[in-house]
Amino acid sequence: MITEIITTGTELLLGEIDNENSRYLAELMNEHGFTVAFMTTVGDNPERMRAAFATALSRADLVITSGGLGSTQGDITKKIGAEVLGLPYVLFPEEAVRLAAYYKEKGRPYLPSLSRQAWFAEGAELLRNEAGSASGSLLSHHGKFLVHLPGPPFEMKRMAEKHMLPSLKKRLGEMGTIRSMILPIPERTEAEIEETIMDLILAQENPTIALLARPGYIALRVTAKAETAEAAYALMSPLVTELRKRLPVADYHIEQHVREDLVVLLEKTHLSISAAESCTGGLIGKLMTDLPGSSAYFKGSAVTYWNEAKENVLGVSSETLARYTAVSGETAKEMAEGSRRLYASDIAVSTTGYAGPGRGERGEPSGTVFLAVSGAYGTEVYEEHFLGSRKSVRYAAAEKAMYYVMEYIRKRMGK
Repeated sequence: MITEIITTGTELLLGEIDNENSRYLAELMNEHGFTVAFMTTVGDNPERMRAAFATALSRADLVITSGGLGSTQGDITKKIGAEVLGLPYVLFPEEAVRLAAYYKEKGRPYLPSLSRQAWFAEGAELLRNEAGSASGSLLSHHGKFLVHLPGPPFEMKRMAEKHMLPSLKKRLGEMGTIRSMILPIPERTEAEIEETIMDLILAQENPTIALLARPGYIALRVTAKAETAEAAYALMSPLVTELRKRLPVADYHIEQHVREDLVVLLEKTHLSISAAESCTGGLIGKLMTDLPGSSAYFKGSAVTYWNEAKENVLGVSSETLARYTAVSGETAKEMAEGSRRLYASDIAVSTTGYAGPGRGERGEPSGTVFLAVSGAYGTEVYEEHFLGSRKSVRYAAAEKAMYYVMEYIRKRMGK
């Protein structure tokens, strides 16, 4: 089923907030077999929103919107949806009663404007909001489906998982699943990889192949659609085998994103991790603790930007710093080992480098970063050269550091 995701809100177009709803919905719908073919973002402008909805409904079987379900004049998503479908926009009395009780329970007055949340297109199925006030809705009209979800990510996710998907599956049946494998290809450029597998790219159907420029490395994404996850991976298996014959594919694949896959691996192996960060300035710690439950495996990150901090906190020797400088494999090694001692973690990772824009003290180019991973089976050191802005280099270094932790666990620890 061809699906389009529409996120609404002028704040998205102004760049005031990240559009995490589109990414989440795309992953969710693909996992459940819906083919997400289009994504659109539109502001709170009636004319432009009307045009966006009409276009989406002309080319997709299922249109999912998020945002604009509240009680202000700018919350127009449901009304515009009803107009485009040619349906009356009506008050649902039972929803008005529910809202009045909801606000009474919260100790807040039920202002007249709040009743806007009780208006929907005639015939809509209401989707319960378990984390907020505004209900969502699902409409089926002339073979098309239009779903309205709230904008706040926490509200949207719960409604999508607990109410939207079950309702769609009840109406449509199981849609199968779309699964992907991300295959890291170290030390090869996009052009080299494409040249090597061009015949496979030209012959692709199901599964498909795509090249991805990930921070610090190139990867291949292999994607298949099937009735079950097991069947999808079985479809991908012969192609992955052929890719491994032609390219130096890492001996594992990434199913989601580096951080999420690392967390799954840490939870599975019951290993703990810590970090020692210089050029990434605490970014690894932030990324790891952005996920709930991180205290089960993440012990901490020592941000040692200053040389004295590297010595006093991590125990990096002054001789190492004087002889090799702070940006060196030798320093990265001692930083990782120091973090592991400091936090008593099973594994520690370190970063030290020049994020830019200037060169290093020995003329090293911006983007030069040394990474190290230390564990029970010794310490591995890596030298990387990232391109882009200071922010890009820091994020690339943080992701590559997590990538190397996964590689260490799988290769050195046999997990």
